[in-house]
Amino acid sequence: MSKPSLASSSDGKSAAAQDIGTTPRPRPPTGRRREKPQLSCTLCRRRKSRCDRQQPCSVCSARGLECTYIDVPPSLMPKMPSAVPSMHDRLAQLERLVLSMKSSSGLGSIHASALPSSTTSKPSILASETPSEPDYTPADIQSECGSIRLTTSESTYVGGDHWVAILDSIADLKDHFDRERHLEMEDDLDFSNQEDSGVPRSRHALLLYGPNQPSSRTEILAALPPKTAVDRYVSRYFNRLDSLAVSIHGPSFLRAYESFWADSSTLPIAWIGLLFSIICLAVLVSDTTDLPSQDASQHNLQVDLYREKTVQCLFAAEYTKPGPYVLETMTHYLYIEFVLHADANKDVWYLLSLAVNMAKRMGYHRDPSHFRGISPLQAELRRRLWSKVLMSDIIVSSQMGMPRMVSESEHDAAEPRNLSDSDLDGLEDNAELPSPRPETEYTPTLNQIARRRILIALGKVLDLTTAVKPATHAEVMAIDTTLHTAAARISPPLKPKSMAASVTDPPQQIFARLFLQHLLYKGQIMLHRRFLSLSNTQISPDLSYSRSSVLDASLGTLDIQQLLDEEIQPGGVLYTMRYRVTSSMNHLFLTATVILCSMLDKKQTLGREEDILSALKRTRAIWLRKSGTSKEAKKAAETVSIVLAKHGGQHGGIKIDDTAQGTTTYDLESDSRGGLGLLTQRDVESEGLSGLGPREQPFDFSMADGNMGAEMDDWMMMNASGTGWM
Repeated sequence: MSKPSLASSSDGKSAAAQDIGTTPRPRPPTGRRREKPQLSCTLCRRRKSRCDRQQPCSVCSARGLECTYIDVPPSLMPKMPSAVPSMHDRLAQLERLVLSMKSSSGLGSIHASALPSSTTSKPSILASETPSEPDYTPADIQSECGSIRLTTSESTYVGGDHWVAILDSIADLKDHFDRERHLEMEDDLDFSNQEDSGVPRSRHALLLYGPNQPSSRTEILAALPPKTAVDRYVSRYFNRLDSLAVSIHGPSFLRAYESFWADSSTLPIAWIGLLFSIICLAVLVSDTTDLPSQDASQHNLQVDLYREKTVQCLFAAEYTKPGPYVLETMTHYLYIEFVLHADANKDVWYLLSLAVNMAKRMGYHRDPSHFRGISPLQAELRRRLWSKVLMSDIIVSSQMGMPRMVSESEHDAAEPRNLSDSDLDGLEDNAELPSPRPETEYTPTLNQIARRRILIALGKVLDLTTAVKPATHAEVMAIDTTLHTAAARISPPLKPKSMAASVTDPPQQIFARLFLQHLLYKGQIMLHRRFLSLSNTQISPDLSYSRSSVLDASLGTLDIQQLLDEEIQPGGVLYTMRYRVTSSMNHLFLTATVILCSMLDKKQTLGREEDILSALKRTRAIWLRKSGTSKEAKKAAETVSIVLAKHGGQHGGIKIDDTAQGTTTYDLESDSRGGLGLLTQRDVESEGLSGLGPREQPFDFSMADGNMGAEMDDWMMMNASGTGWM
């Protein structure tokens, strides 16, 4: 029997409506799962509209149509408060008010200060019951800095002028929307059970390239190794990948880890994705002594499997929903892709943009002190994870030659404190964070703090070098001072030290020192490189500083390259850190190589020709060894070989000895524009340099209009006129 209709017309029923309302619902086949009770009216269900489940509903009432329901037991019908229709009217009135304010001001958004006095400027928590989560009270943490909504399934942030933040500030509307969100989730489930939908609907934006093969939770869990193997992987992760593991609270992770093995259903799929990413990274940093029974092909298959499961977990978790562990898993997956690519890769940059926007969507860019309801442990972990995202943005964006995604004015999250995981363990929700350890005491967090300080300064350099308006030399020198100030703030355990004086230090600490020095050289090169194109007659004493800074930084960068090349070999001090020599470091090594080639070619060696020649010969040997696995390395080796050949014999041949490659003779000549042209193809083909092009194409090292941040595949290619980098 159908529900009584409250429509004004008594004779407007269609035959179809009568059939729907009076015909008993057929029983489903025995093997089919029980259907979800239909709570929406027939019209809303058919049109896939959200039904408020009144009699009649607002949709049917507005259209003057009959509103009928399938038989539903009275106990299943929601008991909506009588205030709902008036609440819709109030919402419409508020919407008209906001739109009128928006149009009168001519702005695209209304600041919270323009609202009535009910809007609070102090952080607050507005609690309401969520029907689907009776044991949890969601918190809407508000302040003039914006609004963060924390539930067991989501963490979302909007700025203070966003309409969600404005509406959330009105208490009597908030309860209404909590109920509306619950009804909307039920309707989504209702529609997903329909079988008359002709085309399956994807609920995901495809992750760069897809579609990815979906997998069930059971299939994903079946790919896990035995617990004894996973134990070793987790141990290797926390002991070798300290720069990444610092964003994960070890004691909390281990408690969840033990709970997972006791009952895997207790943790969300995103946490399982985090576990797979940890396993994948542990396999990546393993060596043959760690995996004696595996050859290279099995090792690669393992990496591919665990990487795939990580991505499948992100899909299953609907990674665009900012739920628990999603950002942690995404940053780990991003690092996997970063390590796997020997050369700069645009896909890593695109993945980073996802991680950056996810972090901002969850409010990580705002310091937790602005909001009540975030525990001290959560607050500190949020600062650590945001630091990781922020630093990755600057490193990868500079590598890609792009502006950074997070500008300085967009974030105010404080730097993490120098605390170990044990300092944070057992903190009560209302406790204060302990005082930081002195910066004379090395911890993994201290490394992150030091790196963050240098990269904040490097971000200013990146802003200046990617700006549309060219900077003056005075502006360059102001940023140079900022860079030197950041260098002076490096903590004592991480200040530069010779390898001989570092023999008692752990490899992580030694590599941290080298990487910080590498970042400082990167800043100097990015900042002052533009002044290399000036002729000697244009150089003032101030500009001489810029040119010598670039030369010193380039030589220092190649010194680091040589040191790392020696120490990451089997038996070397930094062998366990070899995975950290990533494409971003190689990018600076490439940049320094090309700069020295340019200075040598233009005879602008600043009286240090022998130092430049020595550095180029060493780096050529390194690039030649890596040419088999890196296109960028191959191009670098070709570039250095040509420049050294030209320098050794202006119009004749020169022999460049290399035990790995044999002895090759290059016949070179200068073209009419001062560039370099290949005289014959004979030795080009024998050395594998055919990609350089025919002899009439000049090899011009002018970088005045170049983009040193672009991929080597782009900026090592010559344009048609040979006057600059493409």
